[in-house]
Amino acid sequence: MIVVDVGNTSISLFQFKGKKITKIVSLSTRQVTKKAVKDALVNFSSGPILLCSVVPKVSKLFQSLNRKVYLIGKEIKVPIGCKYKRSDVGSDRLVAALAAKNLFPKVRIVLDFGTAITFDFLSVKGDYQGGIILPGAGSTLSVFSSCALLPKKIKITKTKRIIPKDTAESISKGLTEGFSVMINSLVKKYCKLLKIPRSATIVVTGGEAAWVKSKLDFSYSYEPYLVAKGLQSLAAQYLSQ
Repeated sequence: MIVVDVGNTSISLFQFKGKKITKIVSLSTRQVTKKAVKDALVNFSSGPILLCSVVPKVSKLFQSLNRKVYLIGKEIKVPIGCKYKRSDVGSDRLVAALAAKNLFPKVRIVLDFGTAITFDFLSVKGDYQGGIILPGAGSTLSVFSSCALLPKKIKITKTKRIIPKDTAESISKGLTEGFSVMINSLVKKYCKLLKIPRSATIVVTGGEAAWVKSKLDFSYSYEPYLVAKGLQSLAAQYLSQ
């Protein structure tokens, strides 16, 4: 079983055997070509592909392959109650919410750290209520790279120094400290506003969660492959029939 998660920065291809991930291949969204996708799929099993994509151009690329491709939101709808304008919400956010609901029954908040940070809420009954979209580290770094006197390539690194001593360290410190403070504050604020109890689960996922999750000051469950596992459950439900 092959599922594909297409984000604005990267494309992740997963092969499952039952519920176990047996292979992962990542491609760059901006640089992807039909040949690159074909080459990546050579080492995967044959059969249909379940595609979750927020990039229409890449969706068309996959649909042009000589494979059966099922697109989330078109051929397969995400079976979750939705209070948000469904035509506006990214399929990945709904899939992540569904997966979180299945894996963590008490989930109320899903934090996905990607090109953008999505901060999504689920009701007590597990309906998707909507959420907040914030700039992610990657998009923020791209803004820095356009500044004339700043380094063009900056890698986020950890430092124990309270006051950074060079530009790259300053930016890394600003991102790790700034984003964690922002997320911690938002979680505290909305848990109070929505009367979300401490016993509720907050799920953290996304490719850029690794550099900030150690600075989060609330309890959470970390699931790096949340969207992929949501797609696997949909494939098992709809493609095995």
